[in-house]
Amino acid sequence: MLENLNNEQRLAVETTNGPLLVLSGAGTGKTRVLTTRIAYILNNQLALPWQVLALTFTNKAANEMKNRLATFSDGAWYSGDVWCGTFHSICLRILRSNAERAGLRRDFIIFGEDDQKSVIKSLLTTSTKTPGEYVDEFSAIKDKGLIALKNTDKLFTAYNKELARLNAVDFGDIILKVLELFDKNPDILSRYQNQFKYILVDEFQDTNNAQMEFLGLLTRDINCPNICCVGDDDQSIYSWRGAEIKHILNFDKTFKDAQIIRLETNYRSTPNILGGANSLIRHNRGRLGKDLHACDTDTNGEPIYALTLPTDRDEANIIANAILRNDTNDFSKFALLIRAGSLSRIFEEEFASRGIPYKLIGATKFYDRMEIRDAIAYLRLLVHPFDDISFLRVIAKPRRGFGPKTIETIRTSGTTLMSGLRNAKLSPKLRASADEFLSAFDFEWPSMSPRDAAQKLLERTGYLKMWQDSKDADATERLTNIRELITSVISKYDTLSEFLEQASLMMTDDNDDENIQNNNTVSIMTIHAAKGLEFDTVFLPAWEEGIFPNDKAINEGAIEEERRLAYVAITRARKRCIISNAMSRVIFGTRQYNPPSRFITEMDNRFLDFQGGTTPRPTYHTPSPQPHYAQKPTRKSETTVGKLVSHNELGSGVVIEDNGTILTIAFKNKGIKKVARDFIKLIG
Repeated sequence: MLENLNNEQRLAVETTNGPLLVLSGAGTGKTRVLTTRIAYILNNQLALPWQVLALTFTNKAANEMKNRLATFSDGAWYSGDVWCGTFHSICLRILRSNAERAGLRRDFIIFGEDDQKSVIKSLLTTSTKTPGEYVDEFSAIKDKGLIALKNTDKLFTAYNKELARLNAVDFGDIILKVLELFDKNPDILSRYQNQFKYILVDEFQDTNNAQMEFLGLLTRDINCPNICCVGDDDQSIYSWRGAEIKHILNFDKTFKDAQIIRLETNYRSTPNILGGANSLIRHNRGRLGKDLHACDTDTNGEPIYALTLPTDRDEANIIANAILRNDTNDFSKFALLIRAGSLSRIFEEEFASRGIPYKLIGATKFYDRMEIRDAIAYLRLLVHPFDDISFLRVIAKPRRGFGPKTIETIRTSGTTLMSGLRNAKLSPKLRASADEFLSAFDFEWPSMSPRDAAQKLLERTGYLKMWQDSKDADATERLTNIRELITSVISKYDTLSEFLEQASLMMTDDNDDENIQNNNTVSIMTIHAAKGLEFDTVFLPAWEEGIFPNDKAINEGAIEEERRLAYVAITRARKRCIISNAMSRVIFGTRQYNPPSRFITEMDNRFLDFQGGTTPRPTYHTPSPQPHYAQKPTRKSETTVGKLVSHNELGSGVVIEDNGTILTIAFKNKGIKKVARDFIKLIG
């Protein structure tokens, strides 16, 4: 069990007493450490399987951990008894077991974002905000934990009352209601405190306040809790969804007598790639500090290439050329990581025109597709006839003639919309349509397999026929997706209720279940979507000020998280990392002229190879006390104002303002533009 671990990994596994923070850098084997630590605890009989709680952030990570644990047990203990899952799946398990004490009916349903929007829309009269904006706002409140519930507005209160009426919880409620359960029921809290002798948390840097409060309650009143948190402060990139880096930075203050072990041996990247990443992240002040080093130091590998191209078109062309020189014809070894999804278009166009197969990762995921959500809504209404939100989603798919006035009549004719549909006084035509809809749900589905029940329901309701008869170009694809849902997904579950619960969690999971690197395609995705992945060659385009780091980060002083994002991007590369910037780029229809990203010049030049016009800057051996924009060309004592200059694309012009790095130039044929000083030439 321990023989394949390095010294630092082994120390993290064998340190089983008291609070422990394992600072695990990119590619240092954190999953191996977590699973081996659990196996070590169980094999040494320090706890029984159900006394171990392992928390992750994605279903994919939880499943990987369970699979690895299964290989360790060899019959000595049953890995399935370990409480291993996402924060939300574990809290949902606690809620189901204590529903009445939490003020819920045991058969409560989980509302996804579409359902939340529907509830909010039904409550709004007039508002300057969209339902989606309210969903984000309410989720942010709940992610902050119990303390954030004070002084909330009337709409938030009305929204939660409507959820209660519908016997539903939203995703934020899953953790929040467990916090309320523990807070109001000390006996229940005590039971779980006594049950879990060991708590392990993956990706600890991504915890929000509610999740941290959950951990705090489970370890409260325990003198020296056996909690082990594994994470990387240098990869904390999710503040926009509530993650608080302070939780990992203050771990030793939160948990008295905590130990910190650093995993710094990287099994992924070459020394040059790691050297560049290390030298960049040292410019951050809010970090605990560590340096990654390669396990194989026989060769430094290729340097990180820093390319400057005239235009974004040239950038796309150069990247396509590099991919097509791939001798193995294995496109899955390449990834193009972008700061924002809007940057993908030009690369998609270039790849398509050159015959390069690619896949846009993070486009519409399986559980986000309309037809999948429709099918699930039908199944939810079958299992939970009180689900008014699902009723409203499917009643017009296919169309049945029920307009807003009829829906209102139905609403006032029963306690739920399904009961109202049975009781409502309708015209003969609508009555026939209503009876046909109701009869579609009237069959002995509990005695059938989930797969057969789903197939029968979607046939009886006419939903499958709707797509079979559709003239839409994507109708065939939608039918294929529904077939995949029924035959490959639902068929794996013992009951429809079990499937629906898992589907609710999957709809909010950040990870797509598809194995990205199993397809022979170039992966195009945002840097956020690439976290946890690795590729032989990684292209990092559009590293320009205003794009990466973006304007918002620059203006709001949030450069450190942008720098962490750059660090994540670089450390996705195993063998080759190519960073590029363009002298000019079209952004939302407007051509911009932005200087190269400060992140390029903050890296130690020993690890970089500058090409295409980028000028190497002084080598950084130690970070500046106050990180700053490193690319500041030496300014001549003589101002350039009034000088005649030329630009490769914009032609000739006269400098009317000189701010050192940026010149304001009146061009003869292009008007007044701001251009980086490095991209112009003095004439004469």
